[in-house]
Amino acid sequence: MELTAVVNGLKALKTVSQTVTIYTDSKYVARGVNEWLPDWLARGWQTASKKPVANRDLWEAVQALLQIHTVTVKWIPRYQNAEADGLAQEARLNHGMTPMTKPTQQTTHLMIAGSRDATAQMLDYARRAVRRAHEKGFAILVGDNPKGVDMVVVRECRRLQIPVIVAGVGNFPRNGECKHGTYVKVHRDTYRASGGHLLHRYTVRDRWMVDQAQMGLFVWNGDSPGTKAGYNYATQRGKDAHLINFSAEVGS
Repeated sequence: MELTAVVNGLKALKTVSQTVTIYTDSKYVARGVNEWLPDWLARGWQTASKKPVANRDLWEAVQALLQIHTVTVKWIPRYQNAEADGLAQEARLNHGMTPMTKPTQQTTHLMIAGSRDATAQMLDYARRAVRRAHEKGFAILVGDNPKGVDMVVVRECRRLQIPVIVAGVGNFPRNGECKHGTYVKVHRDTYRASGGHLLHRYTVRDRWMVDQAQMGLFVWNGDSPGTKAGYNYATQRGKDAHLINFSAEVGS
């Protein structure tokens, strides 16, 4: 469907903070992005008639992508979109698959998260994870915490001159060293609880990172609720998530 094509197209962009104009003959997509999405967020993903928003998972993905790109969606009549439709049909005939399912060469994004109260062993593990990710060609996402695992990840990226995407909720990162990477401010109303009320701002940030990444590495001290909650959300979203539990070391 057209909405899936929008998500896949924006995910295929190689860098963040791009300016994109999307032309579509789908009024559902155009009005959804331009008119309905802010209201759905305000109502906790409910329509004006208090019904659940259809295709919520796709709209959540669109909302997350709108936080990292400047996107304009313009509706055009179907007859003006005939050339694009023809190319899509040709692709189906020639390759036996739709453009939405055709494999693409995309960068794998790895989210690294962890406890602020981290031991030396945990921090060393995080440094090694950054180096392994760099060797595999992964892009790294991390939060803007000014201490603990997040801080070490940013420092290691800077030392190795690895690009890093840093996510936070303020206008500026709490960790000044995050200036080395690309900083993304995640708006608090990007996600809401099932009842419609706002989630904790760092819960929103962590969920946004999970949804941008294909893989997640969670370095846990056995106590931090935020790290464990991020891991749980990643598994719920079907991500390739790994919880590295250092609780035995902490208790020794």
